[in-house]
Amino acid sequence: MDSFLVFLLVKVVSTASVVVVASVAAERLGPFWGGLVACLPVSAGPAYVLLAMQHDAAFIAGSALSSLACGVATWAFLLTFIRLGQHFSIAPSLFGALSVWLAVAVSVRFTPWSVEGAVLINIVAFALALKFTPVPKLAAISPRLAQRWFELPLRGLIVGVFVALVVALSDAIGPMATGIAAVFPITLSSLAVIMSRSFGMAGATMALSAAVKPLIGIVIGLLVLVLSAESLGAWSAMALGLAASMLWPLGLILQRKLAT
Repeated sequence: MDSFLVFLLVKVVSTASVVVVASVAAERLGPFWGGLVACLPVSAGPAYVLLAMQHDAAFIAGSALSSLACGVATWAFLLTFIRLGQHFSIAPSLFGALSVWLAVAVSVRFTPWSVEGAVLINIVAFALALKFTPVPKLAAISPRLAQRWFELPLRGLIVGVFVALVVALSDAIGPMATGIAAVFPITLSSLAVIMSRSFGMAGATMALSAAVKPLIGIVIGLLVLVLSAESLGAWSAMALGLAASMLWPLGLILQRKLAT
């Protein structure tokens, strides 16, 4: 119970911090930076730290394979929200996107996956997301409402409560579903709500559109974890996966700088 409480606290703080930083980055620097920050692997990371404390490397590899295959659900979530957000308010758009994520995640849960199959389905999902997602504007967007002094800490508090509820539920459903629960789009959902509050649905859809490409970094990190967990051990594999997941966003930043 103590280890779970520590994990819960770390996950709440890390996820809330990333959402706050991502929303501020999107507000002040543009949606590219908000989407980039939102796709850093700090939400799924604590889940795998807890798993590594309780299970062997084979279990870690199996859970990571489920998370990897579930990448298709996250891209389906992004694409659904972006398309719905052009016509509806935040509540129906987010409900529709989460419903799609859940439906895809359930199908992933009950499908036997190979590493090759999980990689292939992510490539297809990524290609479709790129094809049907509008290119976000890179210029800063103007706030719809003036920001008050208490809104920044309030964002963190709201996200923290949301994360605590979801993590408590994931603990209740058991370790077999942890691989999928670890990649539940908490950060992206929270970012969408915050951006819609500040900038309307245009800002929310722009921020999530900007997350499509950075999401590849998490997929790469999970693939490295799947392939190396049993040979290197869980902790070394997680460190390697974290490093690999950071190379992609760094590459996107470099590409952006070279293009300007």
